[in-house]
Amino acid sequence: MSVTGPRRKTTFVLATLAAFGIAVVAAAATAPVPIKTGPRNEVGPAAGDDWLAWSKSREKQTSPFDLYAQQTGHAAFRVNPKNTQAYAGGIDGTMLAYQLIRGSFADRSDLRLYDLAARRLRPMPSGVNTPQWECCASISGGWLLYSRGHSYSRDRQIVLLRNLTTGEQRVLDQLRNKNGLLSAGQLNGTFAVWTKCSPYPVCRIYRYDLTSASTTPIPTQAGKVVYSPSVNEYGTVYYGQSNRGCGKSVQLMKQPIAGGAEAIVTLPQGKDVDVTYAHRVLPKPPGELITTRVYYDSVRCRTHLWNIYAFDDSNRIPPPPSPTP
Repeated sequence: MSVTGPRRKTTFVLATLAAFGIAVVAAAATAPVPIKTGPRNEVGPAAGDDWLAWSKSREKQTSPFDLYAQQTGHAAFRVNPKNTQAYAGGIDGTMLAYQLIRGSFADRSDLRLYDLAARRLRPMPSGVNTPQWECCASISGGWLLYSRGHSYSRDRQIVLLRNLTTGEQRVLDQLRNKNGLLSAGQLNGTFAVWTKCSPYPVCRIYRYDLTSASTTPIPTQAGKVVYSPSVNEYGTVYYGQSNRGCGKSVQLMKQPIAGGAEAIVTLPQGKDVDVTYAHRVLPKPPGELITTRVYYDSVRCRTHLWNIYAFDDSNRIPPPPSPTP
């Protein structure tokens, strides 16, 4: 869970969706399984082929969060230095991008690159970090997706895409609204997603294609709050959708490049989500199906206890796009 400002709250009554032109079909998803369910709050998952990163509170109740990483079959270790807080952003290979919060009042936020295998920081290119609030980083294929500016403030909020090798920078979206939120979601392959609320709770999710430099709004039902987007390498977007208020008819949704939306996980009343993260599970042996493992953190609204879960979503490999005549 990257921190943009106050926690954003943000399912779906299936019988009403047709009236809004949103098709709902059965989803080939497994039941959620627990990933991190200890006595302390555990939030903000990010995953790679052999790694998991997440944040854990220092106490059972509300308290500062430290960032942990764990390789499959090994013990977890803390990533952030003492006297700081940190939240995972994304993992590409063994490179972790994360948010580091410092200062006596936790009022300074920058981004860091961390080599998980070597357990050491790597240089962040000049210009990524500024005196402003940077957060919500995700990394893939040499690109970094992140946000700049406080949510729900008079700051200019920006979603940026930065090439870590060439220095190329693209401004994907921007917002100036003291009642609004603009937050980067996930970068995966050539697709990026983010959330824009102007003002909250009037929210939209957007998907950006790096190859065509095109932005597409994700269709949503009027009157619902959408939030917490992630995306797989084929452009399928996963996100939360609910009524307004914590734990009000929350469902995790799936929107592929082509076709209608699917409700794939329904959370119990009184439970909600803040972060989703999509990672492809490599099949052994390779086959015609692709499996995306979607991690998410879930809170009990009454007790404020956070845990991490995951489910697998399997689909046939989409055909290549038709050649342009």
